Amino acid sequence: MSGFDDIPDEEKIKIARDFIMAAPPGEFKEVVNDVRVLLSNDTLLTKASSCFHDYATEQFTTVSVAGEDCLVTKAGSLDGAKSFYEPKNSRSFTYNYLKNEASNVEDVPRDNAAEGWRSAVEKELVGYLTEVYPNHVTGVFGKVTDGEVILDICIEDHQYNPNNFWNGKWRSSWQVSCSTDGGFGKITGTIKVQVHYYEDGNVQLISSKDESDSVQMTDAAEGAKNIVEFIKKKETAYQTAINENYRTMSDTTFKALRRNLPITHNLIDWDKLHGFQVGRDLMNR
Repeated sequence: MSGFDDIPDEEKIKIARDFIMAAPPGEFKEVVNDVRVLLSNDTLLTKASSCFHDYATEQFTTVSVAGEDCLVTKAGSLDGAKSFYEPKNSRSFTYNYLKNEASNVEDVPRDNAAEGWRSAVEKELVGYLTEVYPNHVTGVFGKVTDGEVILDICIEDHQYNPNNFWNGKWRSSWQVSCSTDGGFGKITGTIKVQVHYYEDGNVQLISSKDESDSVQMTDAAEGAKNIVEFIKKKETAYQTAINENYRTMSDTTFKALRRNLPITHNLIDWDKLHGFQVGRDLMNR
């Protein structure tokens, strides 16, 4: 560790932040604990913890707020630090990154000018998400700025299976903007998939895709239907493309990585082979 000890503190903090930001889904606490051991200095860890907000909001971390799961997102960040907004029930809360707990839950006023559009999308999403994402958590945020409705739609689903050495997360974010009078709206979004498999190795799949288009939004009901239809179409196509890519990789890339079997088409038992060698050595003596 002498080489690491020679690194300036600012560089150590940067390295620590990079490690934390690269933590796979479901493994945030474990990575922070390892970084703490690496630094052996809680003052430096405290400075590195400034990235906790970026990590949690980037990952759409889920937290229970008054018994109901919600997302920690940039769209819901109230102060850029620990205070967040939960849009379904219009509540604010303070988030503890290391304990993954919400506290100081309070009711707060809504942006009523955007509520009709926001709630319509939230309601329309239920059927699609229930069908496709069994463990989904969603946040639909709405506001009106300069006569324009801005909707942020955040979707997250994950499966964590550390007992079998794998964790995975799907998340997508969509932003819709349109005039308060309706008409055509613009929708942009990003779909992200991250999977970590670490049994006797360390393999990660990190994939993302950006999308954009326009949608008809004559009123809140029609707009919500068209928005969800667009999201469903794009996410289904992306999932299909990932599945197809895996089938192709299984037949090409993964085969190229595997070591060919010997002419007997059986795996070599190296322990038995070593035993034969020891036996021959003893006989020669």
